[in-house]
This record gives sequence, structure tokens and C-alpha cells, in this order.
Amino acid sequence: MSKTDFKNYVCSPYCMFFKEGKNEEMACRGAEVIEKMVMQHLIDPNTLPRFEKNSRWWKNYKKIFGKYICSACAFREQDCNFVSGTLEAGQEDKIEPCGGFILLALLIENDFIDMTSLETAL
Repeated sequence: MSKTDFKNYVCSPYCMFFKEGKNEEMACRGAEVIEKMVMQHLIDPNTLPRFEKNSRWWKNYKKIFGKYICSACAFREQDCNFVSGTLEAGQEDKIEPCGGFILLALLIENDFIDMTSLETAL
């Protein structure tokens, strides 16, 4: 699956860093995990509703996703302020994670996947 495929259901609706038309060869680790889940038939992107973003949900998963998803993400070192630990005091509430992280949290919170299916895709 190419980025063209998953940008429509991961990047465009959920990622504040995504810019339409920008040619990025890389994808965040969250999007890669979602792509694996689609290929393993754990989720069907054609049946996913458009969820409303809710920062409470992705904050709930920061620690566990940070360990299992973000630690292996190509963007973590230079481009990710969400888990980098380099934010100034008071900035935490203004920073969103990548679209893959957000969608994974929304999928769990809305019972589309569980932690077992997420672990299968890692």
C-alpha cells in the first residue's frame, strides 16, 4: 500500500503535519502500523467513520504508544515534539501527535481495535 492510499484515511483527516501535494517518502510509525493492520485485515479503511479528534484520548496513550510505536518512528528524533521531551512548560496541551498516533488512539477508544490486535501489527 502506498502513502497515496493511507494518506486519505490517516494523514489528511488526522495529521496536523500533513501537507497535501508535498512529496514525502516517509510515513510516521503510527501510519505504518495502521497500514499493517489493514494488510492483515484487522481493520477495513473503507468502513472507518471520520472520528472527531479528542486530545484526552491520545494523551491517555502517550506512555504506551511512546514505548511501542514512537520509539521506532523515523520522525521521533528531529520532527516529533509530542514525545521528544523538548517542550517548554505549558506547551504540552498545544502539541498534537502524528495522524497515525491519533487514529490508533481513536480506533481503540471506539472499539474498532484492541491492544491485542495492535500488538499483532507491531
